[in-house]
Amino acid sequence: MTTPPSTTVLKAFDLLALFSERPLLGAGEAARLLGAPRASTHRLLVTLRLAGVLEANEDGQYRLGLRLFELGSYAPLRRRLHDECTQPLERLSAEVALPTFLAAREGNDLLCLEKVYHRQTDIPIRVGQRAPLHATAAGKVLLAYARPSVIERYLREPLARFTPHTIVEPRRLFTELERIRDRGLAGEREESCLGVASVATGVWNHTGKIVAAISASAATLPDSRRLKSAERPLMSAAAEIHRRLGWTPARRSGPERLSAPA
Repeated sequence: MTTPPSTTVLKAFDLLALFSERPLLGAGEAARLLGAPRASTHRLLVTLRLAGVLEANEDGQYRLGLRLFELGSYAPLRRRLHDECTQPLERLSAEVALPTFLAAREGNDLLCLEKVYHRQTDIPIRVGQRAPLHATAAGKVLLAYARPSVIERYLREPLARFTPHTIVEPRRLFTELERIRDRGLAGEREESCLGVASVATGVWNHTGKIVAAISASAATLPDSRRLKSAERPLMSAAAEIHRRLGWTPARRSGPERLSAPA
């Protein structure tokens, strides 16, 4: 049985399509162009504005918002990351005999974008899965190189505990982030999931901005030694990805100074 589509979502896209020819639209004109009641069109415009997809001026007219541009910019970035990271991740997995991952930050979450399986070890992480930044190696790398305002905001929020090993003290996490910025490498042992450990490093694009992280994960027993030996190959794989994305060390300035949490 086919699931019927959401008519509200379809109407929202029809409404957004009007802005391809008109930079500004009021509720009355939008309703006329859609052949829809003004009241329901106005509700849809207000909803899209609250979501950040549209913006409204003082005259009550609407234009496309930055949130729509932001969402649209993710598509080519994700495709580029997939294209440039897949082969290095596959070679890394074969070299270290561990599964490898590509992940990016979305707000306060880590989002798994790619996973390269290895027949000897399987880790219960799937593509599309979200995880906390402070409890994962890849998440800590991405947080360490985020803007200071992002880090300060994150440290002000309660840090959820997932295992007895999760870092939940803001000052301790701050110290960990500074260490990561010094080394360019992050690790975690059973901080998000018992029995699993990971090591990760960042991926920078041609502008010198961190856009993702790559990691290798292992079962704490019996694969923990393999994880330690994976650090150098991991950094080499990241260097290859940097070249593919057009980044060289000279193009990235040093990380901005962090302020310790109160």
